Amino acid sequence: MPTPQEALPPIPRGPVDGGGPVDGRDSAGGPRVPQLRTHSLHAVRAVGALLVVLAHVAGGRGFEGKVFGPGASPWDALHAATVGVGVDVFLTLSGFFLVLTAAGPRLGERSVGVSLWRRLVRVLPLYWLATTGVLAIALLAPGQVNGGQEVPPDVLASYLLVPQAGLPLLLVGWTLTYVVGFYLVFHLGLLTRSSRGLWTVLAAWGVLVVVVHVVLQFRPEGTGSAGLQTLGTLYNLYPLAGAALAQVLLAGWRRGAVPALVAGAAVLVAVGVLRQTPWAWTQSSELRLFGVCLAVCALLYGLVRLEQDRGWRAPRPLAAVATSSYSLYLVHVPLLGVLALVGARLPLPDTTPARIVVILVAVLVCVAAARLVHRFVEAPLTRYLTALVPRTRASAGARRDREPALESTRP
Repeated sequence: MPTPQEALPPIPRGPVDGGGPVDGRDSAGGPRVPQLRTHSLHAVRAVGALLVVLAHVAGGRGFEGKVFGPGASPWDALHAATVGVGVDVFLTLSGFFLVLTAAGPRLGERSVGVSLWRRLVRVLPLYWLATTGVLAIALLAPGQVNGGQEVPPDVLASYLLVPQAGLPLLLVGWTLTYVVGFYLVFHLGLLTRSSRGLWTVLAAWGVLVVVVHVVLQFRPEGTGSAGLQTLGTLYNLYPLAGAALAQVLLAGWRRGAVPALVAGAAVLVAVGVLRQTPWAWTQSSELRLFGVCLAVCALLYGLVRLEQDRGWRAPRPLAAVATSSYSLYLVHVPLLGVLALVGARLPLPDTTPARIVVILVAVLVCVAAARLVHRFVEAPLTRYLTALVPRTRASAGARRDREPALESTRP
């Protein structure tokens, strides 16, 4: 639902995060680098991750339904209003942070291959581990993994993140197909070694997605390959919207922070209300793009601008959740499968208070488990794989020449 842990990505360090030299120049005395603090986005990615978890915990079709049995849930209306918002945050942030860390003022400084490697090792290894956990659950209890889907998951396609007719083994894995796809397109643009070339490639990508989407509207539903259906899905535009927002902020746009926050919040509330109506168009991908995604972009813009102007920062509890948000995004799926197996065997009363307690316990267990996974698996694994290739061309030369001064520099 963006890692940097670009799928609910980490806050980058260095010039884009206000951590560079005071005078705004890089360590080599190069051109001035815009200072853009993004600590406030801790709150956004934490809320996004929690919304994804709640979407899979509450409701008669999720964890709650598996524990208490199928049927209507008192949380169905809330679930319908908020479903997908966390994923939209995830996808938008993935493009936002990609511009901050791989483009912007440092465009061309790092090898394109190194940049792509650093993106992929933050996303794929932990995803593969989580997918393996889901596969183990599927072998032990098949009905607990995508049991309501008409098409069973393709195991190989799930690991490779290639499009398939149904959902992958790890439920949220479909979102990573769009994230990794955008990474590939973005780094193709980086090969031009210019901001204009990069945005020409990204604009062409956006046009291609829209054209394929429009063409698919005139074909019978379900026709075309899984790859074509994925290419024509508007989810491809969410990272692009996040990337454009980052470019706007890096360009120094300063107006309308509070109006952007108010407008974004108002649009999200309006979309939530519309989703309670029986009108089919309120569930369309077009409304989700022009409603939820653009509202999220407005909120991101307002928060980042307020941080630059007034020093606003995320509350400590949300910052703690944000640190392990990518682990939470992935690990909660197999963990909820295990908890559902346990909960279904307990003599729990089917009352609203019992449902509230079970949901809260499930969320807290997922958050705690994600913290452990981040500390002992994700963080050390990412550090190890990232260190396999040098960060920049300068650091590569430093390693060859064994110059301690440059070797200790962490741009």
